[in-house]
Amino acid sequence: AVVMMLLIGGQVTNAETKRALLVGISDYGNAKEDPNKWANISGANDIKLLSPLFSEHGYTVTSLVDAQATHAEITKALEKLAKDSKKGDMVYIHFSMHGQPFEDLNGDEEDGWDEALIPVDAEMLYAEGVYEGKNHLLDDELEVYFNDIRSKLGSEGQLIVILDACHSGTASRGDDDHIRGTREGFTRSGKDYTPDRTQETNDYFTVGSTKGQSPVTFIEACRSYQVNREVRDVETNTWYGSLSFYIAQSMKDNKIVGSDEWIEAIKTGMANNRRLRKQNVVIEKSE
Repeated sequence: AVVMMLLIGGQVTNAETKRALLVGISDYGNAKEDPNKWANISGANDIKLLSPLFSEHGYTVTSLVDAQATHAEITKALEKLAKDSKKGDMVYIHFSMHGQPFEDLNGDEEDGWDEALIPVDAEMLYAEGVYEGKNHLLDDELEVYFNDIRSKLGSEGQLIVILDACHSGTASRGDDDHIRGTREGFTRSGKDYTPDRTQETNDYFTVGSTKGQSPVTFIEACRSYQVNREVRDVETNTWYGSLSFYIAQSMKDNKIVGSDEWIEAIKTGMANNRRLRKQNVVIEKSE
């Protein structure tokens, strides 16, 4: 279960350090809306929305947006986060960007596809000798950083990872824009990505732990085969990632980040938005 922070008289009793790494991309450099390149989205908006809120909630915030959010800079920030983490600390990592299925290279995926986040310097299509996927941020790669951070945090710490990204939308601007991800798999063998929707009907998963690791909670904006739609803040006429927007709302309501109440507020907000009616939030938590 997620470690809950105890409140006495409204004050947090434990004196852990809280760190947040926020990564978001709006500008993928696709001004001409080329369907063979990543569509520009609103990921940087998410970080502008969330960064001051996390500062107000006592987090030391590191942000990478747009051109800063390269594969090298993201992995460097994750390495620094692992190095700085101490026993009992709380770490929050947030990704607002495109995602893509990536042909499995090591045989660890039953369906033959890894999941990848898309830094600003990752291309959409495989081209031998030109771009072969080196800047995709694979789930296998991320798992190594997450496990390192969990070990540094120890059993009294807490890690939360947010993925306001998905690999199930359409990368080109169509009738329904403001969608993150693509159904175009990144493949060197030329095989088609065809998700099996019948196999994924559960929205809660248990994450494994080894002795001494911190609890972890992953929250994903939708199931892998669903479209992750952005939402518009009617007050400011600004588009945001759906998950990011409702995380911000829950924080404005002073829900404690990582608490069950915080998670329920996010899920309820998204469930009540008609634009998101075909989108299921996915929660993965350690026991």
